[in-house]
Amino acid sequence: MIPKLQATDAMVFKDLLLCSRRFLAARFLRQVLEAFEVQLHHLTPNGIVTLSKFCWVCLSYGVEPNVGTFCEYYEL
Repeated sequence: MIPKLQATDAMVFKDLLLCSRRFLAARFLRQVLEAFEVQLHHLTPNGIVTLSKFCWVCLSYGVEPNVGTFCEYYEL
């Protein structure tokens, strides 16, 4: 079976949900995906962890995470 996704759809593997993976703040994730023209399945597990840690740090300090700040702290 090959799913026919729309541009705004995201495919998620059931195994990720079984392993208690959680999604990042939706707005920040969407900004990252649009800025780098990638889709969620293009990210590696380590990339998702890096984005999650950055998002967590920003939200812990009461700052809204954004792509510009992410690029300043991480070399791409």
